[in-house]
Amino acid sequence: MSYLRKCNECGVEAHTEEELEMFSKNSQSKYGRANICKVCQNKKWTDRSKEWKAKHRYKNRYNITLEEYNKRMATSDHCQICGSKDNLVYDHCHDTMEFRGVLCRQCNRGLGFLGDTKEAIEKALEYLKDKR
Repeated sequence: MSYLRKCNECGVEAHTEEELEMFSKNSQSKYGRANICKVCQNKKWTDRSKEWKAKHRYKNRYNITLEEYNKRMATSDHCQICGSKDNLVYDHCHDTMEFRGVLCRQCNRGLGFLGDTKEAIEKALEYLKDKR
């Protein structure tokens, strides 16, 4: 049986007018539909979006390239506070945006909740010493 459209990505075929609804609209194409199904089209856009976000996230946040971000994150394979190898993040000074090191998400948040100051961390340490 012949088909009206066939997806160039996954090979799904449309044999009826109703099945053409599975394909992205394209007024330039025969039958008004592209040779890519909506599922594959969405996947392409999602992949492109993720790639674009990865490239621009670090430029907007830290004013560095994706390559520089990856280079800095490769400086350690564990949290520089607790040693965990899970959920590693880029730690930076919020005033200068300067890279400080690689931390796990929990330690990074802990520093942030204490205001990223030595004084607050020393007060917390004194508090714990008094309570033991």
